[in-house]
Amino acid sequence: MQLADLHAHTTASDGTFTPRQLVELAKQNGLAAVAVTDHDTTDGLAAAWAAGRELGVDVVPGIELSTTFEGREVHVLGYYYDPEHEELRDLTARMREDRLNRLDKMIGRLQDAGVSINKQEVLEEAQGAVGRPHIARVLIKKGYVRDIPEAFEQYLGSGKIGYVERLKVSPAEAVPLILRAGGVPVIAHPGLVGKDYLFDTLVPLGLVGLEAHHPDHPAEQRKHYEQLARHHGLLATGGSDFHGSGAEHRGALGSVHVPYTVVETLREKAAYKGWT
Repeated sequence: MQLADLHAHTTASDGTFTPRQLVELAKQNGLAAVAVTDHDTTDGLAAAWAAGRELGVDVVPGIELSTTFEGREVHVLGYYYDPEHEELRDLTARMREDRLNRLDKMIGRLQDAGVSINKQEVLEEAQGAVGRPHIARVLIKKGYVRDIPEAFEQYLGSGKIGYVERLKVSPAEAVPLILRAGGVPVIAHPGLVGKDYLFDTLVPLGLVGLEAHHPDHPAEQRKHYEQLARHHGLLATGGSDFHGSGAEHRGALGSVHVPYTVVETLREKAAYKGWT
């Protein structure tokens, strides 16, 4: 059976592999397809797509939009959308600006608390779209924490000294936006959200799928979300949420996968056909 990993990150956001390295690893691991779903950016897609064509790996163009619902982070995956869609590009530009403003505030709070860290160190760590994991990696290098989970527990998690809220975007805004861009919207790792009633709102807005299979979903939870997908008439997707070495609570590339037929279904459901 041909397999696909539909959730992976590169250095365009908070991954540690370049887009090409990610595709090379997918080939090494025997995957027929890998999705590039960087946080709030499309910057890694072109390089990954070119590498996929060269190496014979089907690269699924994606994005993972950061949204908020009832005080909880909800990540909305989008697949096979038009990367030049004006409204989507405007949103990612605003998110990029917000990330930099948020970085300044977080570093200021950490410095006020006696943590020796500066903006340039974090930007050098980031390479692409900057986020809390990049601050965490600097904290690790400087010996303040042992790993990323500890960095979030002590400094960067909600309510901690270095936490600053992000730009407010709701999943009810993100799902229709991905549709308007010709793409296929899917809710990422719903088990980490814990608010299944959210689907009652999003399905009528055009939600197409939910990520039933994820490293942070135990076996029983995966079964639960497969059943929930059937109940709502949604496509059950899955992926490793691969970030690379040292990432938080994530699996090896391909360690969580779905049949390649899921890729074919996503492609069929996309209104935008520019990737074919």
